[in-house]
Amino acid sequence: MINRNILISGAGIAGTTLAFWLKKFGFNPTLLEISPKIREGGYAIDFMGAGYNVAERMGIVPDLKKVDIDFSTLRFVDKNNNEKGSMNYQKIKNFLKGRAFTLLRSDLAKVIYNNLDKDIEVIFGNTIKNIEQDEEKVVITFSNGTKQNFDLLIGADGLHSNVRKLVFGEETQFEKYYGYYTSSYTINNASIGNNAFSMYNVPYKQVAIYSNKENKTTTFFIFTSIEKLSYQQHDSGKQKQILKAAFGDSGWMCPQLLAEVDTATDFYFDSISQIKMECWHKGRVSLVGDACYCPSLLSGKGSTLAMAGAYILAGELKQAGGDFNEAFHQYEKLFKPFMEKKQKAAQFFAKSFIPKTNYGIWMRNLAFKLMSVSIFSKLFLSQFKDSDLMLKEY
Repeated sequence: MINRNILISGAGIAGTTLAFWLKKFGFNPTLLEISPKIREGGYAIDFMGAGYNVAERMGIVPDLKKVDIDFSTLRFVDKNNNEKGSMNYQKIKNFLKGRAFTLLRSDLAKVIYNNLDKDIEVIFGNTIKNIEQDEEKVVITFSNGTKQNFDLLIGADGLHSNVRKLVFGEETQFEKYYGYYTSSYTINNASIGNNAFSMYNVPYKQVAIYSNKENKTTTFFIFTSIEKLSYQQHDSGKQKQILKAAFGDSGWMCPQLLAEVDTATDFYFDSISQIKMECWHKGRVSLVGDACYCPSLLSGKGSTLAMAGAYILAGELKQAGGDFNEAFHQYEKLFKPFMEKKQKAAQFFAKSFIPKTNYGIWMRNLAFKLMSVSIFSKLFLSQFKDSDLMLKEY
């Protein structure tokens, strides 16, 4: 085995999954995370398909079951909280033979992190300032001024990837913005008092809330913006102002929910965008997850496909005996066409993602009602099974 010492930038879902498999396959991964600890926050995701298959092979399905939000019903409500439609979510899970969870992104990352081999070095509160590489190594200069050599570097640092920027160029070359922003945060010591995912719409805007077993309620906002907004990526104060301005007069429970945003410790805010790249690697550096193939919230599969990509990348490195030229090429050959299909499917969904009229809201509610009918559920859920992606046994 050659090129065993591998630095992974980003301890999210893709990075932790990659570290898990690299260690299992005989490599020596190091995880680097700019945050002082595993991140909190992020919206809820439907976890099924390829990601579930990878989780099974990791042996973490029982741990994921413990953090499953497991709501029973998706409710559509009006400004007076009267139910205008609903979908039986448990029936949907039954169609998938129970091979599905609803998880907070942060809970998924924590479960993977907690199952990492204890010998894996994890560096928190640091990031990469400069990257140099030659035929033998990658020289990393960290933000604290130290330098260290690695055999390979993998950027698993998300939509706004620092590794991608340093090696491939500015984000604007690769980002495709789809006209929406999303935000979420948790309100402690609060529960909506039922086992439902409650969703409220006005034209161009959507807000949802759901409670977990720990007496916490998580919010989930989406709103339309034709133009990209101007704010700094880590300026949560400005982001909270934008959210308040967007939803302050939207009715329903929005005033109460927004009153809690300033004390939230897990506030999340970002654009809904995709990342499209011709090539995911350059020399001894490669990318995985949202850093190179972000399908966006529109796909409903970003986290599960991050896990699938990480598994394939680690597996191809093992199969190539650490020969990164061969492994990176095979990783892209196997996974890139699949991800391009998923991105196109999400693009098709973009225009109708948030209803723009009251009639559109009514039609959306009706469509989701039909999801409780067997034939429509099977048609809808077929896209989540990832049957066209065959995961090799490495």
